[in-house]
Amino acid sequence: MSIEQTLIERSGHKCELCGSTESLSVYEVPPVAEAHSDKCIYTCQICKDQIENNSELVVNHWHCLNDSMWSQTPAVQVMAWRMLNRLTTEGWAKDLLDMLYLEEETQSWAQKVIAEIDEIKHIDSNGVQL
Repeated sequence: MSIEQTLIERSGHKCELCGSTESLSVYEVPPVAEAHSDKCIYTCQICKDQIENNSELVVNHWHCLNDSMWSQTPAVQVMAWRMLNRLTTEGWAKDLLDMLYLEEETQSWAQKVIAEIDEIKHIDSNGVQL
């Protein structure tokens, strides 16, 4: 069975974040060394666009995380945690983030990309990382 078919079955033909049934596709939750359904979510185009483009974040769309953050699927939990972290200026998102519990391995996965983004990289005049 393909990754997409597995995700369709798991999600019940809807976005695993907001529940939409339109314009659905597979989204690999980074970092992904090898594609596998456990490292992907089935998501709508609206969620996918906002995940990938920080500047176009529509806050009201993400109230759906109140439900999806309780998913038993680690990839969905990771994306819920990451989006709630991007929304911490909103009181409701901070409250949800305070309630969200992730297993140690899932928490590490969720924080990995954020740590890579925040990490300061020093390069020399030739562009080589020091």
